[in-house]
Formats: sequence, structure tokens, C-alpha cells
Amino acid sequence: MKKIPSKNYIILIILLVVTILLTLGLSNMHNLQNKTISEFYKYSNKIKPDDFDIYTLENPDSIIYISDKYDLSYNEFEESLKAKIDELNLHDRLVYIDKNEIQEKFINKLHKKYGIDIKIENTPVVMIIIDNKNLKNIYIDSDTDVDTFIDYKVFK
Repeated sequence: MKKIPSKNYIILIILLVVTILLTLGLSNMHNLQNKTISEFYKYSNKIKPDDFDIYTLENPDSIIYISDKYDLSYNEFEESLKAKIDELNLHDRLVYIDKNEIQEKFINKLHKKYGIDIKIENTPVVMIIIDNKNLKNIYIDSDTDVDTFIDYKVFK
């Protein structure tokens, strides 16, 4: 029987370790790319849908932004909105609700309290609430302009 040199075993072990590390690294990189969170989400104050009533009671003048924190297709709009919110010093009034956390009872509560029907599949949507009354809902699309989005008179 022919003896296999131990050098071949060492090479095989090194190749296996490199292959495993490379596979794990690529897998982590793929997961990070698919789970990138919106910068606007990171910038905003956040509440859970269950905390909405308490929040609006304590903050009757609010901008409620409902969107999917993993949807990056509105980055350009959100960057403009962030700049406008900073310019008007409205950061304390802005709150973000992740649409992935919203259930039917929250939508029903909005309908009952404000008489509105929000289509969560049409997010992002922004609710402007003044004196604890819904002033307007704005469904964001690629043509939405930030300047028409925020009514300066309302928040000044």
C-alpha cells in the first residue's frame, strides 16, 4: 500500500477551511445587501403601531411616516424630506412606523379615529396630524415633490 504524504492532508484541510470561510463571507454579504435599512428610518423617531394613540395624545401635531424600512426605492424623496424637516426644525414632530409591523386592527383604528382608509400596500404614506385631527394623507410616488408635501403654514 502506497503511503499518502502528510503534506497532501494539510493542503486538503487548508482548502476546506478557505472554502468554508469564503462561503460564510459571501452569505453574510448577501444577507447584508438584502436587509439594508433606509437611512430615513435610522434618522426618524420610531413608534410601534400599538403606541400610536399614546404618541398622538402626547404629540397632537405630528408627521407620521409609514413605509417599509427595507424599501430603498424612495431614498431620493426621503433625503429631500429629511433636508426639509431639518430646515423647518420639525424633527421632533416626525415619527416613522414600519409597515411590516402594521396589522389590520391598526388600520381599523385609524379609520375609526380619523375616518380614513389607509392602503398599506401603497406606501410610503404620510399622515399630517394637527390638533389630533388628521389633516391630510399623502401617498408618495416618484413624482411627489417635498415642497408640496409639507404645508409650511401648518407647521410654523
